[in-house]
Amino acid sequence: MMKSNRDTSNAKSLFVLTMFLSFAMTFFGQDVTINEVLASNADYDYDDFFQYEDWIELYNSGGILNLAGFHLTDDADSLSKWTFPLDDPGLTTILPNGHIRIWCDKDEQQGSDHANFKLSGEGETVYFVDVDGITILDSVTFGVQQDDISYGASCDGCSDWQYFNTPTPEAANAETALAPSVLFINEVQPSNSSTISDESDAFDSWVEIFNPNDFQVNMSGYSLELNGSTHTFQNIEPWLITIPANGFQIFWLDNQADEGSNHLPIMSNESGSLVMKGNDGIIIDSAEWDSNLELDHSWGRQLDGAPSWTLFEFPTARASNSIQIIQPGSVVINEVQSDNFITHADNAGEFDDWIEIYNFGSSPVDIANYYITDRDDQPQKYWIPSCFCDSTIIPPNGFLMLYADENGSQGWNHTNFKISSSGEPITLRSPDGFTIADAVDVPALGLGKSWGRIGDSSLPWVEFNIPTPNASNGPTNDLFEWSDENEFKPFPNPIQTGMYLQVDLAGAMFNSSGTAVAKWAGNGPVPVDLAPGLYIIQWKTGSGQVRAPSKIAVTQ
Repeated sequence: MMKSNRDTSNAKSLFVLTMFLSFAMTFFGQDVTINEVLASNADYDYDDFFQYEDWIELYNSGGILNLAGFHLTDDADSLSKWTFPLDDPGLTTILPNGHIRIWCDKDEQQGSDHANFKLSGEGETVYFVDVDGITILDSVTFGVQQDDISYGASCDGCSDWQYFNTPTPEAANAETALAPSVLFINEVQPSNSSTISDESDAFDSWVEIFNPNDFQVNMSGYSLELNGSTHTFQNIEPWLITIPANGFQIFWLDNQADEGSNHLPIMSNESGSLVMKGNDGIIIDSAEWDSNLELDHSWGRQLDGAPSWTLFEFPTARASNSIQIIQPGSVVINEVQSDNFITHADNAGEFDDWIEIYNFGSSPVDIANYYITDRDDQPQKYWIPSCFCDSTIIPPNGFLMLYADENGSQGWNHTNFKISSSGEPITLRSPDGFTIADAVDVPALGLGKSWGRIGDSSLPWVEFNIPTPNASNGPTNDLFEWSDENEFKPFPNPIQTGMYLQVDLAGAMFNSSGTAVAKWAGNGPVPVDLAPGLYIIQWKTGSGQVRAPSKIAVTQ
């Protein structure tokens, strides 16, 4: 049966109306932009469920618009990841010159303004997408974020972006001038050859600033002066210049400002007075800078913030000057996975990054009050709480899993950082927040692979094709395909110091503390000029296979 002219006309009209509405939604949707992002909400403001969640704010420079059907996402391969609900116009309608905030907490059950993804404090890109799930209307890329400091347009809808010490959710973007805070120059080290190194492994001069307040202080607008050279901190990398509440921050006087905002363009080879000014230009503290101070000693306050100063034979960089050393228990970082696809699910059924801690001793170890971090400049980044004592105890030869997912709401063993798949350092510290229990530089890892000790608590570290979370490491788990190259034995063994060791592959030799003491690029004789003791060789085959490590005894 043929359609009537009226049916055909109605169909055409409906098609035209549909196309018009689609065009209109896209047209007006272009007036809506991402305006502000808070990707590390530690305790700035909370949602209706009293939870501190990350959020994205949108701004509408056009007419009133219901965002039902539009999308937000942090995944370029899934542009329709989260859709504004179709049945809640009270929460999805944005007024002219208005704002709307979406909580990024991966908990849609809490309301129409809660998205099904979280933001990463390590940085990512977020997208505002048209109703077609294809057209990107706006996007913003951000890097590492500092707790409770937002990243937003300098004014509503503006193209220039900046950091805000005081976020402005659902309000006009504007910088709020903060009063200067009480801070102290707490410790200085003009001559540093082995105490502490910067991100480039350089041992440079440094100054430690102590924040005695119960809130963090961003050094933006503050300045340090030495012998006529002045540096005023800019708010371009707040994660490098913000001092945590009751905490410490190191700034390098190395005249290498291009290495980051925590490096000052100040030469430190002459004695003088080091002066700190607040963001109002008024001096808030000063200290003596003695360029002739004994090598690897420091000059600091006897007590943090106290008026009396003393010489430290053992400097306390990034820690209290009155620290009481607490030796760690028999625990090590045993295995790490930074790109967990389907290897191991946490208590919430999610496949997050993880860190395995192993107790190699004969007694239980309680890691409550220990610290773990992925930032050398934030040694106390995550504090393992003491309120769940039973679950923080690791039995002898036992394991404990920490999930690096920035989601503390899922339990005490969920850290406030993720592990970068491109590699980064992980450090475990004792309850004094200073003494290192163990540390490892995790390299870039492929999807589903992990970085672990070849045997529990032993060296070397290798890449596991089959990770062993919460279980023993080692070849007994069929992790490796051992090649015929394992038949070669370096010789002579034992070897006297001063002699040459014959090897057939590139490798590195480690002492009992895990420090590399020798490296070589290929086969041939390797000079051995080492103290007597037992050493381990980690071989580099270059073929994707793993050769069993070799033990070498060095004698007099």
